[in-house]
Amino acid sequence: MNLCVKKLLCPIFGALLLLPAAGVMTGRADEDGRALPFDPAKISRLSLDGIPRSLSIRQGADVWLGYELEKAVVSKVWQAPKGKSGLVVKGFKARSAGTAWFENKTDEVWQLRAAGKAVPLTVRYLGCTQLKGYFELRWELGHSDRTVRLTERIPTAPANDSGRAYRELRVDSLKAGGALVLSPAYRDAWVLTGPAGKPVKTLTGSAWHRLSLP
Repeated sequence: MNLCVKKLLCPIFGALLLLPAAGVMTGRADEDGRALPFDPAKISRLSLDGIPRSLSIRQGADVWLGYELEKAVVSKVWQAPKGKSGLVVKGFKARSAGTAWFENKTDEVWQLRAAGKAVPLTVRYLGCTQLKGYFELRWELGHSDRTVRLTERIPTAPANDSGRAYRELRVDSLKAGGALVLSPAYRDAWVLTGPAGKPVKTLTGSAWHRLSLP
């Protein structure tokens, strides 16, 4: 092999040798807040109870939250039977098993309140990420030429003094005076608290709010 060919191939071989090492570094466990690989013991991305585009997230040892992603809502919260799994998996589908604490069977959607008027919003699911200590779900909510971003965090630690289940929500890109209104099913069963720790009726600003199931 002549000298010119060797000079051309050496950098290529060197780059190929580095690829496995780079793959190992990218797949390492998260220690600084970056995304983690999905843990199947804590999340099921199978269709839940016949609802298309849904997933289930476990909080603590035996509490599950089922999400209807195309509506950006929790469709069900339940507690697994003692000593058993809260999900019965068959093929590519999952069925909730245990005691239901909350169920939302309505078609009600999020609303945007502005200038004294509330309008329904369309929903676009943006994805799910598993981070250290919680899952993060993201949606884009829109009406006409207005769009806001809804982010929800579901801690994997048990609720304890936060009720039977809890989540954290934040809305971005709200205009001054605007508010995101929860569906009636949420308002009747869950308690929403603002960043100051006091109960509120709507999501405003861009700070994190907490939604707890008493």
